[in-house]
Amino acid sequence: MPTSARVGRIVWFVVALAAVAACDGKTIHLGNGRDGDACTPAQVAANEVLWIGDSWVLIPGNQHTGVRDSARRAGAIGAGDDYTIGAVPATTMPMIASQYAAQEAGATKVKVLIMDGGTWETIQANAMGGSVSAAVSSAATAFGDLLAQVASDGTVQDVIYFLVPELPSIAGVAMLRPLLQQACAASTAVRCHFLDLQPIWANHSEYTAPGAIPVPTDAGGIAIADAIWSLMQQRCIAQ
Repeated sequence: MPTSARVGRIVWFVVALAAVAACDGKTIHLGNGRDGDACTPAQVAANEVLWIGDSWVLIPGNQHTGVRDSARRAGAIGAGDDYTIGAVPATTMPMIASQYAAQEAGATKVKVLIMDGGTWETIQANAMGGSVSAAVSSAATAFGDLLAQVASDGTVQDVIYFLVPELPSIAGVAMLRPLLQQACAASTAVRCHFLDLQPIWANHSEYTAPGAIPVPTDAGGIAIADAIWSLMQQRCIAQ
């Protein structure tokens, strides 16, 4: 084999090894950073990752810090860097969309959205004797509108939406699931990743804090953080 050909193969092999290691040990292929392809590092700053939603983003808080600390350890963000938090407790989907809009209107544009939402509408409807089905439909429509706005703005690369588990005091989760999954799947301009907490919560009562409106415990927050970080690594999101 000519020397130039041998050198070319060696260079290709070195690049391939670097690509395999790019996502913290995940086996991936050379490509453009989409599903199954090579991660392109250092393309998203920490403050370009925005967490929006309600109490399931904020309480107990280690959902966010768990992902942040994993990103720091992996070198995806700097040791002193942190993500942007826009979430507010007891928030409807249109209000969550406003959290995104407020950040996007500033100088630092959003590249990755991590969010929940939609169940505050159903909780309110159930408590007031209203139609949970109508609340589900309204929340799903608002989520679709948010995805359309994100696509129109043109800065967001990925949306990670996580749906809370089916719990007795959170109405409408089972009805929300297919509608939000469909909205995510229909998002073509911006990748939308649907994370269902239902299987993660199965047989783990310790993940939910007692109360009229349940929120995650420390263990539940860690479970959410681990699931989100795993998804981010697998799909090369903000790596």
